Amino acid sequence: MQQNHKQCLLLNADYTPLGIISWQKAIIWSMRFNNNPKYSIEIIDFYKNDHINGVNKKYPIPAVAKTNRFFKLNNHTVTFSRKNIFTRDNFTCQYCNKKQNIDNLTYDHVIPKSKWTNKKLSPTCWTNIVTACADCNRKKGNRTPKEANMPLINLPIKPCRNLKYLPVINHLSKIKLDIPPEWILYLPDSYL
Repeated sequence: MQQNHKQCLLLNADYTPLGIISWQKAIIWSMRFNNNPKYSIEIIDFYKNDHINGVNKKYPIPAVAKTNRFFKLNNHTVTFSRKNIFTRDNFTCQYCNKKQNIDNLTYDHVIPKSKWTNKKLSPTCWTNIVTACADCNRKKGNRTPKEANMPLINLPIKPCRNLKYLPVINHLSKIKLDIPPEWILYLPDSYL
């Protein structure tokens, strides 16, 4: 049988989704760190009707694995990035309030760089960047929202740590229609 699945859902020790790794990495980590609880993982589910052909034997492909050690993630800060700005703003232009595909989004400096006077803080920061569609970004140009008569829907803030900023959530949103059925049992409704 041809192998169809390449990814393995990795769960934290408390069974919350942690990330997505290759099935090969799941096998290697489960064997290599078998006697080291600090790094070991346990494969807890396999893909149904999918396997690797070995010599006179078929091997199941890992679908879900779990770390044996709990990784605390909630006390980390949210990294400033284009993707996280779009996530904070719910992929919605903060001028026209239209939700857009990520390919149609840009980010905009609320106070343009040329008008930024705060010498202690870069103009490219959480509190001066918002998600904007290309049309609104062009329309606003090198003006403030007040000068352009384009009020903001929401004021930009530095977000608190939230599940929606985890890489696994971003990946799941991209494959929403193709999430393997073996993963569904381990994914809370808020992740789907």
